[in-house]
Amino acid sequence: MEQYYDLATDLLQSLIPIRAYSFEEASRADYLTKWLEAHGVKANRAGNNIWAKEVFDAGAPTLMLCAHIDTVPACGAYTFDALNPPLEKDRILGLGSNDDGGSVVSMIATFLYFKQQGRCPVNLLLLLSCEEERSGTGGTWSLREFIKANADFAIVGEPTMMQANIAECGLLVLDGTSTGKSAHAARPAEGENALYKALRDIDILRNTKFDRISPALGAVKLMVTQISAGSAHNVIPDKCTFVVDIRPNELYSNKEILDILQSRVGSTLTARSLANRASATPTHSPLYRTAQKLGMEMVNSPTTSDWMELTIDAMKMGPGDSRRSHKADEFIFKSEIAAGIDTYINFIENIQL
Repeated sequence: MEQYYDLATDLLQSLIPIRAYSFEEASRADYLTKWLEAHGVKANRAGNNIWAKEVFDAGAPTLMLCAHIDTVPACGAYTFDALNPPLEKDRILGLGSNDDGGSVVSMIATFLYFKQQGRCPVNLLLLLSCEEERSGTGGTWSLREFIKANADFAIVGEPTMMQANIAECGLLVLDGTSTGKSAHAARPAEGENALYKALRDIDILRNTKFDRISPALGAVKLMVTQISAGSAHNVIPDKCTFVVDIRPNELYSNKEILDILQSRVGSTLTARSLANRASATPTHSPLYRTAQKLGMEMVNSPTTSDWMELTIDAMKMGPGDSRRSHKADEFIFKSEIAAGIDTYINFIENIQL
C-alpha cells in the first residue's frame, strides 16, 4: 500500500501551490485532469468539476466518492505562505491541505487501487467538485441529475477523522434589507434610520427560538454575521443590509424557516438558496449498515458539505480534522491520509449490499 500513500501525499503537495478559491478552480481542475489521464484514468470535465467512472460489474450498484477541490481564501494569521508552505516529514501544510485536500487525494488513491486491482464489489464514480465552499450552483448542484442517474449512494469526503458522519445540518443564508429615509444627521426628525430598524430586527432574529429539536442535530442555529449601512458620517442611512447564517435541522424545511422569520421582522429577507437542506443517512442504507458492521463511530456533523446537494443516500467521511479547517497554518498528517485510504478500501470491500 505504500505506493498509494506516497502517490496521495505527493499529489497533495503538488496541488497546494495551485490557487483554487471557489469560482477560481480552473487551474487546479486542469492539473488534476492531466494527472488522472497520466495515471490511466479517463477524466471528464463539467465546468471545473472532474468525474471518472469505473465499471466492474454492470449489474452492481455504483458508489460515488465525492470531494471538493476548492478552498476558502487564506486568512491573515498564517505564519507561512499558505500556498508555498514549508515541507515537513510527518505533516502536509498549506491552504486546503486538511479541507479538502486530504479527502481528494485519498479518494483518488482509493479509486486507482480498485481500478488497478480490476475488482470491486461496486462500481465507482469519482467526483472532484468545485464551488463547495461557497455553495455555488456550478458545483455538485449543477450535476445533481447526472449523479442521480449514475450513482446509487455516495461517500462525501470531508475532514471527519474518518468517523462516519450520518447526519449534517443544512445551510440557509438570508440577505436582509431594511429601508428608511435619508436626511441630515443633525435633523433626525426629517429622516428614518434604516440602520436602527435593522438593529431592531437583528435583535428579534437573535432571540428567535425554534421549538423542534432534532435528536440527531439538535436545535436550528442562527447567527447574524454581516451588516452594512451608510454613505457618510452626517447622513441618516436610508438602507441597511445584513446577512443571516442559519443551520437548519431536518425537522424544518428552509422555506418554513424563512417564512417564520419573515413574519417577525420588518426587513425584507431573501434566501440565497432554499435547496441546501439538512441530511441524514437512512438506517437501511448500505452505507449505514456497513459502518455498523465495521463498528465505526457514527456521529452527527455541525458543518455542511456537498451532501446537501445530493438526492441519493450518502455519508460524510474523510481524513483530517474539521477543527483545522478555515484556520491559519492549516495542515494534515501524512498518517491520516494513509489511514483514510485504508479505511475507504476496507469500507468498500465490506459494503453491505
